[in-house]
Amino acid sequence: MDTDQIFFLFIALIGAGFLLLSFIMGEIGEAFDSVGDFVGDNIDLPGGDTDPGGGHGDADGPSPLSLRNLMAFLTAFGASGLITSAYGWDTLQSSLFAFIPGIAMAFVAYRFMRTLYGQESSSVLEVSSLVGRTGIIEVGVPQSGLGRVLMSTVGGRSSFIARSEDGSPIASGESVVVKSTLGTDLVVAKAAVVKE
Repeated sequence: MDTDQIFFLFIALIGAGFLLLSFIMGEIGEAFDSVGDFVGDNIDLPGGDTDPGGGHGDADGPSPLSLRNLMAFLTAFGASGLITSAYGWDTLQSSLFAFIPGIAMAFVAYRFMRTLYGQESSSVLEVSSLVGRTGIIEVGVPQSGLGRVLMSTVGGRSSFIARSEDGSPIASGESVVVKSTLGTDLVVAKAAVVKE
């Protein structure tokens, strides 16, 4: 194995190692992604944010300049350079060619992360949209305490932390109306019983 092959192998291993580590321990990738988000927030990229606030970060998903995308680029760049140098290409030829699969892999990684982010954000329910809707107390709400309420949502049935509007206890199984929200908690009151 010559020097060029060792160089490209080292680049590929650095990229692949970081990607593997970031998927096993997601916090590492998220911490380093903030660097790309910062750059993305301060540099206008083609097809970037149209929001007048100018943010490219968490509002729209991962940045194309995130460290995960960079490591995907390095993995493909190193692997392609290793293969072409094994076939006798010189360093410049291997490097120029390796940019193509590197950019392609970074783009695939970026689209993959955008897709994951889109699925995650579309599954997040706006708690404020539940105001005025009825639900069933799943875990009784003690006096001036917290319980859980089961609500029908777009994604099925979801359970939310609930507190009584007037501080009075509400028993499990009671029907309640969401009056307001307090952060992610629902403020509920007993639903009026319709007499026949």
